[in-house]
Amino acid sequence: MCSKNQNAFLKAVKEFSARDPQEMAELSGAAFKENIFCIQYCGLPLTISHPGGEFSFQQAGKNFKIPEPTQEEKVVILQYLTSASGLPVRGQWLSFLDLRGGQLHWHPFQKEALEPLAQGYFNRREKFLELGKQHGGNIYEKGDAGIIIPALPRLPLAFVLWEGGDEFPPRSMILFDTVSESYLTTAGLYVLAIQVLIRIWFPGDTRFASRP
Repeated sequence: MCSKNQNAFLKAVKEFSARDPQEMAELSGAAFKENIFCIQYCGLPLTISHPGGEFSFQQAGKNFKIPEPTQEEKVVILQYLTSASGLPVRGQWLSFLDLRGGQLHWHPFQKEALEPLAQGYFNRREKFLELGKQHGGNIYEKGDAGIIIPALPRLPLAFVLWEGGDEFPPRSMILFDTVSESYLTTAGLYVLAIQVLIRIWFPGDTRFASRP
């Protein structure tokens, strides 16, 4: 684990441990009982201890092995809990480019998220939807295939594929509910979107592992 990721995690745990857990639960849509948060992440039941910040997926009842959360997932989930606004989902969508400062990170977001999804699933729409449904996704009638993933209780993400043709290459889009920026910063949404993408459609991808 690189020192940068470890430092980010320790900072996130420190902020998480200092907050009132009942208030965090109320604002984030999580449950809290006996020093344990229970939260759905990508439709998967996850527990987090307070104040220690220890994570564990509940594997029972799933017909597939749930990989343990990555360090990046832990950080962004803790950030969600500590900064949640409590505002409801609006059902209106923004592209990453429309987020505050999104244009500054649009090129790497395309490279890290949109291009891999488009290239990896442009001719595998049924598999794309099947994997999304395994993680609590609901069909989104947009593009050639679309699905809305409940990334966190009040922070859904929409993933859309267009297959392209003779004149247009395949492409994809990840959309954010307009309430998203009251739960995470643009940097946090960047990380969340990529981690959800990896967890559902590219398990085992280690694209962040070698970063300084």
